[in-house]
Amino acid sequence: MISGNARNGPGGRRGPKVAAEFRHLAWLEACKGASYNLGSSSVLTLSLGEVGPLDAGQQVGAANPAGDPELVGLISKTYSVDQDRVLVTNGAGEANSLVAMTCVEKGCDILVERPVYQSLEEVSRFLGARVVHFRRRLASGFGVDLEELKETITRRCRLVILSNLHNPSCALIRKDDLRAIAQIAADRGAAVLSDEVYLDCAGPLAPPPMAAIADNAVSTNSLSKAYGAGGFRMGWLLAHPSMLRALKRLRDHVTIAPNRLGEEVAKNLLGRRDEVLARTLGITRANTDVMGKWVDARDDIKWARPPAGTVCFPRILKRTSTVRIARSYFERENGLVCPGEFFGAPGHFRIGLGGRTDMMVPSLEALGRVLDKTV
Repeated sequence: MISGNARNGPGGRRGPKVAAEFRHLAWLEACKGASYNLGSSSVLTLSLGEVGPLDAGQQVGAANPAGDPELVGLISKTYSVDQDRVLVTNGAGEANSLVAMTCVEKGCDILVERPVYQSLEEVSRFLGARVVHFRRRLASGFGVDLEELKETITRRCRLVILSNLHNPSCALIRKDDLRAIAQIAADRGAAVLSDEVYLDCAGPLAPPPMAAIADNAVSTNSLSKAYGAGGFRMGWLLAHPSMLRALKRLRDHVTIAPNRLGEEVAKNLLGRRDEVLARTLGITRANTDVMGKWVDARDDIKWARPPAGTVCFPRILKRTSTVRIARSYFERENGLVCPGEFFGAPGHFRIGLGGRTDMMVPSLEALGRVLDKTV
């Protein structure tokens, strides 16, 4: 089996450098078609009709490398940042990768939260960085311990990576802590990547994007989690103008420009953002209440109820592999749930809170039946 490092190929030729398997994505593919879906991390997807209307006469052949000016202006207004701090991207995945490729050099350190969404650290590891972790713990509601951050960050650190709302727990980092984290990183000459694809789910609780608080921070976001339009792979990043110019220059060589059709969808959804997010908040609040009642009724589950968002990260108190439990859930009940092992936190599950509310009770009851048979 080929590892994450280059190796000799057929005939002694040097083979390709291969990234680690994206375990979470592979799991979703393996469990496709589940009747009980607790594995989705976005709000219920919208239909083409719901993301419209789209102008049938709109020209889609030419794209602006910086992003459609109208969309750039809309993002700028939405997040109260200057337009020269906005870059439209092909999803948050591209935005996150651009930040890693711009900031990381071989042999440097990156400091990453754990539990963590695997791809946030894997790209930097692939580029040759040493990955150092700081813990976000259930006992503290998955908050960030600033003292631990100060003790853990090294002088070789070039990038601090976190998510807000936290993926996989949807814990919220507030403005004062965001500012403190940015200062800790700045004292080591490091940038901060703040993945904020869940943040718009927080409504009035949401702090400003981290990039609007600190010049050494880059905020990334997309239409996926809060907006239910992930299939368009549309995103954006916010950064200080000097950082943004470096990121755009790299993107010019990678994908050249964002998805032109997706830009029209983004303009529609951000143009009626309040309406779209009201739908999201209604679904997630109802499902979080259902989840809370289920946890309260069991003695083998512990969780930190998220203040908002489309996922939560409960702990199973039984000493067993959550991969094994998740596999049993699929095989016995045709259910999908994401094991905590994929996020570096064995014993936990990531459970989606953005799906159909009428399916939450039967989905959790089915998971409960599997847990009841687990020793």
